[in-house]
Amino acid sequence: MSGLWNEYDRDEVHTLNRGNSGTRYTSRDEAFSSDVLDLQGGDIDVAPMFEREVLAFKETASIVKVATANNVIVIGLLSNKVKRYYVGTPELDDVLDIPCTVGDKKIYNLFLDPTGKHLIISMTSGELFYALTGKTTLKDCSKLMCNTIEAVGWNMCYQSDVDTRDILLGNSFGIVFETKLALSFERGTTETCRKLFSTEKGESITGLMFFHEKNDPSLRTAVIVSTPSRLYQFFGHLNSSDGSKFLNIFKNDELASFKAGQEGEGQFRIFYEKYPEPKSLIWLTGSGGQYYKVSNSTDAFNERSILFDQTLIPVRDKGNPLDIVLSQFHLFVLLDYGFEVKSLINSKCIHQEPLRSPTGNFLAFSADPTIRNKIFAYAKDKLVKIKINNEERDVWRFYMELDKFEQADFYAKGDQSKHFEITSKEGDYYFDLGLYSEAANCYASSNRSFEEITLKFIKNSTDNGLMDFLQRKLESLPNSSPTQICMLVVWIIEIFISEINLLEKQSKLSTTEQELLETRRDSLKAFLKNEIVFKNIKKNAAMVKVIQDLMASYGDSTDLIFFADLMNDTENVILHYINNQNYTAALSTLRNKRQYDLFYKYTPILIKHIPEKTVTVLQQFTKYLEPLKLLPAFISSKSKEECAQVLEYLKFLILKTNCKDVAIHNLLLSLLVQENDEPSILNFLKDYANFDLKYALRICTQHKKWQACCFIYSKLHLYEEGVKLALSKLNDIELATQTAMEAQENVDDPDVIKKLWLLIARHVVKKGDNIKKVMEFIDQGDRIQNILKIEDVLPFFKDFYCIDDFKDAICKSLESYNQDINRINSEMKEATESAERIHNDIKKLKAKNCVVETSKMCSICDVTLLSRSFYVFPCSHMIHTTCLIQEIRQYLRPRRQEEVDQLHKTMVSLKANDATGSEKYRDVKARLNDIIAEECILCGKYMIQSIDMPFVTEDPEEFEKLKQTWS
Repeated sequence: MSGLWNEYDRDEVHTLNRGNSGTRYTSRDEAFSSDVLDLQGGDIDVAPMFEREVLAFKETASIVKVATANNVIVIGLLSNKVKRYYVGTPELDDVLDIPCTVGDKKIYNLFLDPTGKHLIISMTSGELFYALTGKTTLKDCSKLMCNTIEAVGWNMCYQSDVDTRDILLGNSFGIVFETKLALSFERGTTETCRKLFSTEKGESITGLMFFHEKNDPSLRTAVIVSTPSRLYQFFGHLNSSDGSKFLNIFKNDELASFKAGQEGEGQFRIFYEKYPEPKSLIWLTGSGGQYYKVSNSTDAFNERSILFDQTLIPVRDKGNPLDIVLSQFHLFVLLDYGFEVKSLINSKCIHQEPLRSPTGNFLAFSADPTIRNKIFAYAKDKLVKIKINNEERDVWRFYMELDKFEQADFYAKGDQSKHFEITSKEGDYYFDLGLYSEAANCYASSNRSFEEITLKFIKNSTDNGLMDFLQRKLESLPNSSPTQICMLVVWIIEIFISEINLLEKQSKLSTTEQELLETRRDSLKAFLKNEIVFKNIKKNAAMVKVIQDLMASYGDSTDLIFFADLMNDTENVILHYINNQNYTAALSTLRNKRQYDLFYKYTPILIKHIPEKTVTVLQQFTKYLEPLKLLPAFISSKSKEECAQVLEYLKFLILKTNCKDVAIHNLLLSLLVQENDEPSILNFLKDYANFDLKYALRICTQHKKWQACCFIYSKLHLYEEGVKLALSKLNDIELATQTAMEAQENVDDPDVIKKLWLLIARHVVKKGDNIKKVMEFIDQGDRIQNILKIEDVLPFFKDFYCIDDFKDAICKSLESYNQDINRINSEMKEATESAERIHNDIKKLKAKNCVVETSKMCSICDVTLLSRSFYVFPCSHMIHTTCLIQEIRQYLRPRRQEEVDQLHKTMVSLKANDATGSEKYRDVKARLNDIIAEECILCGKYMIQSIDMPFVTEDPEEFEKLKQTWS
C-alpha cells in the first residue's frame, strides 16, 4: 500500500483510492484538482503566505474524520475503515477494519497521539477501539463504558511504543476518565477506567489537555478541561496512590474557570511553538474565540494562572464556525462557504478563500501539533492541505498599526525599509502626544527627509525636540559626511548658546532658572566632549574657527574658554585671561596644560605682574624647560622685585639642577654685579667656572668690581694685569701677592714670576722709605722661594741709603753665591768620574772572549754550530748567522727586512772575494751586527714582543709539516 505522499515539502501526491488497482499519481496535474493558489493575492514577486494543495479523492466511501500527528495521517471512512498514511515511508501505510457488532454504528471521532503511534477510535454506538502503529489489530475497549469520546488528554512527556501511558478521556456526558490503553497487558494487569471529574449539568467535554511544569522533577501538572460554557483549570502533583495518578489533582477544587458569555461549540485548539510546550490556546464560545497565551513556567504554576493575555477574536460575523485551527499568528476559521484567516494580533480578517465540494460543506480542520506549517481541511470527498509560508511576513505591520512599535521592529527582522516605516510612524505617534524627545529619536532612525522633520519641529517651536533630533541624526551620520557633520554640530551649538544667552540676559534668575542655566551649560560641555563631535571638530580647523566666532558673537566667554581648553587651544585661553588681567588664571592654565612652548612666550608678561608665582611654577617644570629660551624674559626684567625673583630662579638652576649654560651664568653674574654685593660675586666666581671670563671681566670693570677683576685676570692667566690692578686700584699688596703666588704655581717661566714679584717689590719700596719692611718682604722664603735677591731690589731705592740696613741681606746673597759655586763644582767632579768608568767598561767588553766546543749546536736549528758563521751572546745562546737573520725578520718592518737582506748579501759577496779585511766589509758587518745582534733573540726584547704570538702557525700546509716533525 503506497503512502499518501512522500514528504510534506514535496509536490508528489498519491490517490486515496487504493482498493484494487493501487493507482499512484506522480504529477501535480494528475493528482491535484486545482493548481497551488496564492491565498493572499498581492504582488506576484512576493511569496504567498498560504498555499492550497487540493488532493484528488477517489474513494467510494465518504470521509468521516481525519487526524494527523508526527507525519502520520489517519482517515476514517463511512465504511468503518481507517486508513493510516506514513509520510515519507509509504511502505508502512495500512488499513484498519472496524468489526461490525452493531448494525448502525459509525465512526464518531479519531484521536491520534502527538507521536502518531497510538490511535483511539470512538464510535457513535459508544464503543471504543485502540490501535498501535504498525499493527492492524484493533483492541476493543468498549467494556470501559466511556460512551462517546469527545476529547483525549495525551501524555506528552512520558510516551511509550507499546501503550498510551496514563491519559485522560472526556465524553459527551461531561465526565473525565483516567485510563491507560494497550493492545495487551502483562499478566495480572488489565485496562482500568477511573472517573475523575463531572461537569455541571453534564455538559459535554469539548477539549482536554494536561502538561507539566517546565523543568520540574516533582511533576507538578496543570489540566485544562473545556465545555461549551466553561473552561476549567486544575493544578496538582501526579501521584500513584490509590491506583490513580490524576485523582489528587481533581480532588482539589478547581482553582479557576472561565465562563463563556454565550454558550458555543466549546472546542479549544492549542498551538505548540516547540512541542510539547504549549504557547497559546483558543476556546470557541458563543461570543467568539477566547484567545489566551499559555505558560508552563514556574511562576505561572506558583500563581496558578497558566492562561493570560486574554483576547476575544470575533469568528461569528459571517456565520457559525464549523471548526477552528490555531497557528502562531493566525486563526483559521472554517465556515459554510470556505475558510477565512484572522490575525491574532488585530483580530482582522486578512483573507477569505472558498472551499467547495460536490457533497456539501467541508467538515473540519486537522492540524499536526508537531509540524507548524501544515493544516488539513476535509469534506466527505475532498482533502485539502493548506501550507503556511512565512506567516510572520505582515506581523510587523499589524503591530505597527496597534502602536506596538517594539514588537513591530522585532518582527521586521532587520529589514531596513520596514524599520524606517516603523520608526517614522512611531515618531508621529510620540509627536502627536507631545513627547518630542522620543519623537526625535524615532525620526532620526527613519528615512524621512531631514528638512521635513526639522521644519516640523521649528513650526511647533519645540527646541528641545529639534535639539534631540539633530543630535540623534548626528550620531547616525558616517564619518564620510564631514560637511553634514559640520553643519549639525554648529547648529546644535548655536541652539545651546542661544538658550544660555537668553537666560543670562535676564536681570535676576530664579532658582529653577539658575539650575536650568547650569544644566544647559553642562549639556553643551557634554556635547562638545562627545567622541564623535570632538574628533570631527578637532580635525577641522575651519569648524573650530566658526565655533569660536559663534561663541564670541554671543559674548559667551565662559563657554569660549571651555571650548578653547577642550580643543587644547591653550594659547587662546591664556590670551583671554591676560587681556582680562587675570594673570593668576593664565599662569594656572599654563601650569595645568603643560604646553612648554607657551612658557617661553608668556613668561615675560607673567613675570612682570606676578614674579614670585611665575618663578615658583618655573621651578616646578625646570626639567621640562630649556633655560636658554627663558633668557629674553629674564633680561627684560627691570623692577627690583622682578630681578630678585629672576636671581632666585637662576641660583636654583645652577645650584639645584647643575646647569652649565654659559649664558645663564653670565646673566646671574650680571644681576649679582647690579646688586652691588662683591662678596657674593667673588663666591660665585670661585665656585662656578661656566661663565664667560671676558664678559665677566668687562661687566666687573664697568661696575668697578676690582677684586672680581683681579680674580678673573688670574683665571685668564693674565697675572701681570692682575697684580698691577691690585696695586694700582686697590693698593692691596696681599691681593697682589696672592696673584703672584698663583702665577708661581701655574707658570713655568721664572722670568715671568720674577717680574711679578718685582712689580710688588717696587710698589712696596715706593709706598714708603721703611727699609725694614722692604727687607721683610724680600725675606719671605716660603712665598718668594729665593726668586728675589737684594741686588734685584736695590735699583728701586734712592741713591743714598745707610748701608747698615742692607748689610745682612748682602751677606746672605754672597753666601748663596758661594753655595751655588760649590754645588756646581761637585756635580762636575761626579760627571768626570762617571765618564771614566764607562770608558773602561767599553774597553773590557771589546776584549771579552769565550770558548766554543765543537759539539755545540745552534740554539735555533739544532745543527752543529761550527758548520757555518755564528753569533755568541752573553746569555750563552749560540745561533747561526743565517738562522738569526731568518728568525729576526718577523720582528722587523719591511724596510728593515730589505736592509738586512741587502747587508747579508753584500757581506757574503765580499767574503767570497776574500775581502774580509777591507774597510767596507767591516762597515757592512758592523751595520748588520747593530740590527740582528743588538740583543739575543731568544731571551731579549724580541722574545718579550712575541708573547702574544701563537705557538703554531695558522698556515694549514705549514701546520701539517709541523705535525709530521712531531711524529
